[in-house]
Amino acid sequence: MTRNEKINLIERFEKLSFEFDDVLELSNELILYRPFADAWSIKEQIVHCMEVDIANFHRYRRAIAQPDTPILSFDQVWTMNLDYQSSDLKLTMDLIKMVRAYMACHLKTIADCDWTKYAYIHDKKGRINLEEALCQYSDHVDFHRKLINRNIELFDK
Repeated sequence: MTRNEKINLIERFEKLSFEFDDVLELSNELILYRPFADAWSIKEQIVHCMEVDIANFHRYRRAIAQPDTPILSFDQVWTMNLDYQSSDLKLTMDLIKMVRAYMACHLKTIADCDWTKYAYIHDKKGRINLEEALCQYSDHVDFHRKLINRNIELFDK
């Protein structure tokens, strides 16, 4: 990946921190709505993204500081056991923005480095280098945005 490709990826990554801003205009009923028994609400989708961003913050820094260090995944049990529905949504979204801005600022300083040498070992996905990780971090937001849009669409029916 070239420096310019990395910069574009970093900018996309940071821009995605604003992907959920429109949710604050929705009714609380819609934000907490679960279209299916095993589906997450909009709030749970966003709090999950915040949790993942915080985990990814630690992962990417570990990949640089201690390449090829094992990291643990976390699963859907977190959503239930940590009661994401009671989280402060605005604070959650602010945290996403702060973490992504901090990461973007730092990542730009190492855009000339070989990101394939910076990697962590995910307990389920194997070795993930920084180039792959940053793509996944962006795709993760896109995935959850689609689920949020699905909830909105199903609520309106």
